[in-house]
Amino acid sequence: MAELLIPTDDEAVAVAELNDRMDVHIGTRVPNPLLEEFGRIVSTGGTGRDLVTDSATLALEGFATTEGRARRISAEMIAHLQAAGRAGSLGGVPCYGVRVVALPANLPMPSVPTRYRFTATVTADLRRTT
Repeated sequence: MAELLIPTDDEAVAVAELNDRMDVHIGTRVPNPLLEEFGRIVSTGGTGRDLVTDSATLALEGFATTEGRARRISAEMIAHLQAAGRAGSLGGVPCYGVRVVALPANLPMPSVPTRYRFTATVTADLRRTT
C-alpha cells in the first residue's frame, strides 16, 4: 500500500504561528465574550501544488474598535506569515512560501457591528504529513 500524504491543518498551524508572534488573540472564531481586538483565520481551501505540497488559501481578519487598528492587525498577520514562509516553517510545518492574494480591505461584518474588520487573503505552500 502506498504511503498516505495528509494535507496539513492550515488553520491550526497559522493560528499557532500568529499567537506566538502577535500581541492580540488569534483564533478561528469570533471570541465570546467579544474582545476589544482580535484576529481570525479561516481556511478557504486551496490547491495541490505537487505530490507533497499544498497551496492552502487562508482568509485573515483583523477586528478592532478603531479602523486603523483593525487594518494594522490584518497587515501584521500578513507580515508574520510571510516571514514564517521565508524562514521555512509555519507553526512547525515546513513552508515553502506565503503569497499575498489580497491586501487588507475594509469589510464590515454585520454580525459584529461594534468592531471594524479588515480582511486579507494569502496562500501558504505547506508540506503534507504522513
